[in-house]
Amino acid sequence: MIAARSGRTDITNILLEGKHVNLDIQEENGDTAVIIAVQRRKPVTLRELVRAGSDLNLQNQEGLTPLMIAARSGRTDITNVLLEGKHIDLDIQEKRTGWSALHFSVERGDSATTEALLKAGANPHLKDKNGDTAVIMAVKRHEPATLRELVRAGSDLNLQNQEGLTPLMIAARSGRTDITNILLEGEHINLDIQEKRTGQSALHFSAEEGDSATTEALLKAGANPHLKDKNGATAMEITEQRAQSSLVSKTLPMRVMMTQPSLYDSQYALRYQRQLKSERDDLGGDDTSSSLTRLKLKELELVSEGKVPTAGQQSQIKMKMTPEMDPEHSPDFNL
Repeated sequence: MIAARSGRTDITNILLEGKHVNLDIQEENGDTAVIIAVQRRKPVTLRELVRAGSDLNLQNQEGLTPLMIAARSGRTDITNVLLEGKHIDLDIQEKRTGWSALHFSVERGDSATTEALLKAGANPHLKDKNGDTAVIMAVKRHEPATLRELVRAGSDLNLQNQEGLTPLMIAARSGRTDITNILLEGEHINLDIQEKRTGQSALHFSAEEGDSATTEALLKAGANPHLKDKNGATAMEITEQRAQSSLVSKTLPMRVMMTQPSLYDSQYALRYQRQLKSERDDLGGDDTSSSLTRLKLKELELVSEGKVPTAGQQSQIKMKMTPEMDPEHSPDFNL
């Protein structure tokens, strides 16, 4: 242990030549010579201990194996030395959190170590004490690089945690379209799993957030807009409810649905057209000459024709807003 702590490989080698040397003696805190070499980041000494047949699966009093410590520290070189060992168990889980070495590497956002563990055969489907897999952890921590490694490795993207949430639901709820798009690259992903308590799908979550980009990505991937939650509401109805309580500029997710002809029901289209007419009448009341009103009317015309206003048109409307209309001053006005 002293040799491992000091990194003196020459001393370590001399000791390893001795007969009946016990490589796996543990200190009071449970640390072995291997754990000490990992903690001190001594890859050369560690390699000698691995080659000599040290037990790489022993846990210290914190429940940590050498592999967990290496993954937690972000040292892919140390991880790779450990992976050279025979009989190493990649999927031991830490006692308190239930994290495996893969969980630790994902938590750190270390895509290189994540890739090394997956290639060595680490199980991406293990759940921690909260029911979170490595994929769910990567989504929650907004780690696109590690998530992409997990998706490429063929991880099951449909597993739900204890809250009944899939990775896709969590991504949709957080408004991270980049994370959503990575998940959509995966094979066999089920877009329409519904959360157990509320019955909401990923599309429901994106509709609730008013996230047009994620809504569009899900619809293009084939998400079903007609699924009903426990209250009998579809994603379209949730979006419509948001629109009815705000100005038309908050209804972009609905416009996305409206421009997908095969994905919306005619009753919603008719109801939305009536709403547009009402808003057009309101905007055309006392101040039809203002730039903002003209732009809003143009926006309504585009939507009624099944077109989505361009980013430039949206920007013009934003520029014409008065301070009272700014979201910072008026929470009811959002573009």
